[in-house]
Amino acid sequence: MATLTAKKSIFDMDNDEFGKLVKPVALKAKQTALDNGAWFSYKNELCVEADMFIREFKDGHKELIKLGKQPGEHTVLKVF
Repeated sequence: MATLTAKKSIFDMDNDEFGKLVKPVALKAKQTALDNGAWFSYKNELCVEADMFIREFKDGHKELIKLGKQPGEHTVLKVF
């Protein structure tokens, strides 16, 4: 007979508990995207304007980009 274990609702978790719960799922989603040829975009302290992002690629290189006015248009500001 299976034993049921009570689980805490996500609405009752603090930030650390919620982070530990979702981190493995987020890392798996990131790796799946990279494996399928996509990049992973995020913001950090280098993104000093609202239209700036970091793009990280599977080979490990990163680009600081600034979005353009048209869809798909961007300027690479820095490669690292």
